[in-house]
Order: sequence, then C-alpha cells, then structure tokens
Amino acid sequence: MIEVLISFISVNGSPGVSTAAMALTWVWPRHAVVAECDPTGGRALGVFDPDGSHGRTGVFELMLQARTMPLHRAMSSQLLVLPDGTGRHHLLAGVSSPRETDSLDWRRLTSLFLDLETVDVLADCGRFRSRSTPTSVLSEADLVVAVVRNCRGSLQTLAKAAAVLREEHGVFDNEGLVVLIIDPDPRTHQRFPHSEIGKELGLHVVGALPWDPTCAAQFTDLHRPGRKFETSPLLTHARRTAEEIGRRAMERMSWLRKPPPVVNGHVR
Repeated sequence: MIEVLISFISVNGSPGVSTAAMALTWVWPRHAVVAECDPTGGRALGVFDPDGSHGRTGVFELMLQARTMPLHRAMSSQLLVLPDGTGRHHLLAGVSSPRETDSLDWRRLTSLFLDLETVDVLADCGRFRSRSTPTSVLSEADLVVAVVRNCRGSLQTLAKAAAVLREEHGVFDNEGLVVLIIDPDPRTHQRFPHSEIGKELGLHVVGALPWDPTCAAQFTDLHRPGRKFETSPLLTHARRTAEEIGRRAMERMSWLRKPPPVVNGHVR
C-alpha cells in the first residue's frame, strides 16, 4: 500500500484545524500518523498523556535522536499510539516552544513523511503564515486541505490566501488545494450552503464537520470520552470526510509521483 502526505492549514483565527486533523486521523481507514507541524506548538500530548507517563516525545526529540540513528528508527520511538482501539493510528507531537521550532529541519522531516511505507501522514500545519509556515510540508504534500469556518470573514480570507498558497507554496492546481468546512454554532452564526462555498471559491469542498463541542473537547482538552463519543456528529461526519480526502489524495499522489515516460531510451 502506498502512503500519502496530507497537510491541513487554516487561514485565520481558530477554525478547528487541529481538531479536524485529530478527528480525521481517529477514524482514518488505514494506518496513519497525525503530525503536529504547527510552528507555534502542539497540544495533543497534553490531551492524550496529561500526566506525562510516556515522557517528552515529538518532532523536536525526533530530530535530536536522528543525529545518532537513522531517521526512520528515531521516528518509531517518538510516536504515541492513539487510544482508539485499533492500534494503527499514532500521534507525532509538536514543539513546545518557538526555540524548538527554529531548530527543526522541516525539509528533512518532510522527506521522512514521504518515505514512510504503508502509513499515511496527516500534518497539522496550523495557521497559514508567510514566514513561519513549514513550507516543505505544504509544497510536497499530495493534498493540502484548507480548513475554514463557515462564516463570511473566514471565507473571504481563504479566497485571498488561495492564490498565495498556489504561488508561494507550490500548490498550483485546484486538485491539490481543497476545502474542509467547519460549521459554527447555528444559534449564533449565519452559515452558507456548502455547495455555494465551493462555487464562490472555485475549490473543491471535501466535506464539512458539524458544531459538536462535546466531542471536539476530547481532542483539545482532556480525552475522557463517554459512551456516545464514537457515534457523535463530529466523528460520524469525519468518517465520510476521511474517505473523500483519502480518495483525492491517493489519486493526486498517483499523478504526482508517476515516473516520467521513457521514449527511445530517454526520459521525457
């Protein structure tokens, strides 16, 4: 099985990109790692290992260990198994300070993601920024998912940022940049039809995750799920969305990584 690299990014505010990446990894149909590549830091380790029983693990420790051992071997020691009962979904925790971010080799880490066998990587790249964004994780991804809140301000910001993502980060075609909608609380926000959002932006909408603060808190605060967690609206919609994102990523990966044709003994 060939793996894919899928990068998630938001364009303003806090639309739930980390929650979306975690929820999708939780229900991902194949082996997967959710990698916290947000340069401002990650919070998932505190959610799933609040007492620190697994020690400090993550991308920073991975790069430290890679100085004395092969990168793939270092990677295996830094993964935390997500408690979803499958044993096939893992967390690679993010940095804990800006100083750690400055010392990361994002290009080398991206190469590791692309070289993994039979494991899909869902990279949470946080909020889009022109300087601190992990550029290689975006430009080398098989699919970039822009997570946007279903409100006028966020949609307008994404429309402006889409051109920058294409030009500065190598996401040149509409097939490589898609949209995941986060619906806000319907009691306090106006929401737009999902089909209209795709037409207005000129981008494919791969799914929408509903307002479900109870389930979302299991990925952002402390993981203590109740009996209705697995059938919650958020995870129900995440399962359908994961299938669509995975399908699009596999199709584009096959196109991106297709070897060039050989004509009369020469590569064209």
